Amino acid sequence: MPWLQLEFEIEQIYAEEFSFFLEQLGATAISLSASSNEAIFDEGDEENLLWDKTHVEALFDSEHDVDSLIIRLNKFASGKVTLNHKIKLLEDRDWVDEFKSEYQPLFFLDKICVSPSWHEQLKNKIPTIILDPGLAFGTGAHPTTSLCIEWFCVNDINNKIVIDYGCGSGILSMVAAKLGAKKVYAIDIDEGVLKVAGENIKNNKLEEIIVLGKPENLRIPKADILVANILKNPLIKLFDKFSRLTKSGGHLVLSGIVNKQVDECLSKYKSNFNMDKPVLRESWASLHGIRL
Repeated sequence: MPWLQLEFEIEQIYAEEFSFFLEQLGATAISLSASSNEAIFDEGDEENLLWDKTHVEALFDSEHDVDSLIIRLNKFASGKVTLNHKIKLLEDRDWVDEFKSEYQPLFFLDKICVSPSWHEQLKNKIPTIILDPGLAFGTGAHPTTSLCIEWFCVNDINNKIVIDYGCGSGILSMVAAKLGAKKVYAIDIDEGVLKVAGENIKNNKLEEIIVLGKPENLRIPKADILVANILKNPLIKLFDKFSRLTKSGGHLVLSGIVNKQVDECLSKYKSNFNMDKPVLRESWASLHGIRL
């Protein structure tokens, strides 16, 4: 069966709203990508997690009435944005298999592997986390996540108390647990994200090690290691809380920032942490410090 691919560009503030509406119209798949040049984690308001201009692609089966589809979409957009849309007829392909083929197991310093559930079980002794790409951020492929995972791989996690603040998919919590952490506190403020993280943790049989929840609902002890792979603005705002939650001599690992944001974060944290030089990868950075 051939497929219809609808493409248009909108302001990022409407991206989630339009994605939900496209699902209601019967879209089989929806993807969002940058139309403008700034990174997804730019310095703006942390509520705006997408790009300034967002390119939307939605896939429909060919039985959909194109005219009706466009009329309903334009009616929904009325007063918000003018849609300059394109429609393509795509040849019949196995889109599920094609999607799956893009995600292969990721290995980190031969210490940990992150693999999608549909991949054949690996025949090695490297600890493996089963994790499918989904709505919650974090599969290990993005530099901000891989920098944090690699820090865990080269440092002693065994029998440590770890806080993963802004846990997303739960990937960093699961890495810490697999590498020997005594207890991990996976924290996020988004109910939907916590649900996804909970399913991932359960699928990997790590419920006894990882405590999951919103910060206001947990009794969180001071940590030997606190990791936060989030945005610059919340990292700055959470300085006091992170200082309280990290033991004296404990480790702080921060990521989710672009290179140009490093100096501001270092300036904020150096009063309570002995901060190392940043580790840079592409346009991204991670920071490490030891609590004074």
